[in-house]
Amino acid sequence: MPAADPPATDAAPDETAPQRTPPQPRPRCFSSPLRSPSGSTSPPPSPSSRSSSPTSYLPPPPRLSRLSSAGTSPPAAYPEKKKLDPAPGLFAVTSRPAAAAAGGSPAHRVLILPGLAAGSFSFRRVFSSLSSRGVLAAALDLPGQGLSPAPPASAAPARASALREIMDRGVFHAFEHLVQTGEVPYQEEPEAAPPAGSPHAPDEAAAAVARAVEALGVGPVHLVLHDSALAAGAAFASANPGAVRSVTLVDAAASLPAFPAAVFDVPVLGRLVLRVPALFRGFLRLCCARGMGAEEAEAHRAAMRWGEGRAEGVVQAWKAMNHSFQLGEWRHSSEEVRRLPMMVLWSGTWSDRWIDEGKKVAAALPDAKFVYHSGSRWPQEDASEEISGLLAEFVTSTEEVAGGRIE
Repeated sequence: MPAADPPATDAAPDETAPQRTPPQPRPRCFSSPLRSPSGSTSPPPSPSSRSSSPTSYLPPPPRLSRLSSAGTSPPAAYPEKKKLDPAPGLFAVTSRPAAAAAGGSPAHRVLILPGLAAGSFSFRRVFSSLSSRGVLAAALDLPGQGLSPAPPASAAPARASALREIMDRGVFHAFEHLVQTGEVPYQEEPEAAPPAGSPHAPDEAAAAVARAVEALGVGPVHLVLHDSALAAGAAFASANPGAVRSVTLVDAAASLPAFPAAVFDVPVLGRLVLRVPALFRGFLRLCCARGMGAEEAEAHRAAMRWGEGRAEGVVQAWKAMNHSFQLGEWRHSSEEVRRLPMMVLWSGTWSDRWIDEGKKVAAALPDAKFVYHSGSRWPQEDASEEISGLLAEFVTSTEEVAGGRIE
């Protein structure tokens, strides 16, 4: 626990003051082809081609689009939004520094995997700050989270209805069936086990991230794992050691997400929280970021309500978490992973219980750089400058130790 006073955080937005923001360019979702690293693009798909695309052309919610560049200065650092289709079907956001926009190659490339329900939108200020420091920042919304489409739900197996069988065959058929076979009739079959290879599983999510990194052309990257993205990011680093130069954990826990997904698994309560802005904002302030402003909370609520199955996708991702993941075992799972430079950024002000969790992480990663920050469990919302500064300093020092720049 740091003895000195924590550094100052970003001031909480004044909810009563009118927010005057200049008009922003409309976010662009590309079905194909993608914007190349050099910056060339093809125009968005025409209306006639959108209907035939594997994933329908659906821009982000207007409120989220309007706020996604809040606090961005200069305007050139406005994040570029992409829809990676037809595979892996993830929503990506990149923010290129001025040097890269002028045709140069950025020295450092950071890939952020946001935690449960946080989405790339929550890192909008981090993008701007990293861009001003000469760092190319990219973020991917994992399957079913943020603005990435929810994976298609598998059809439930057809089951015979006991009531329908009784109506069709009669009540006395039960006694005849019992005498002849010794079995009790009219029993519904138990539900089948969920199919293997769930898109929310860490290995499947890691494979999608690997395809997205290749499509974006941003590798190798300094990997930043926030909150529940730990297991998927660890699986990606293990399977693609050459694509990762360092790993930073930001209040990351494989099975302890900040977002209260269990609330949205209760049908009536979940719908009520999504419909009432004050309730949704209250849950975010209680569990994720105490300084969450009204407009920011409303943008997160819009993302949860946008499209079909968005809240259900978050719940399914929560249920698919790997509760058996052991950080220390992963760190020593291979020589490549063991050699990766690591940093842990942890909230030193959230709660005593969360500080204890941070101590467990520090014990599991004794060779990692451990830093307490002054923000919440979503520090990208209330301590963005502090987080960005620590990230930029770490990746820069890592590149200097490695003795080279990324070409």
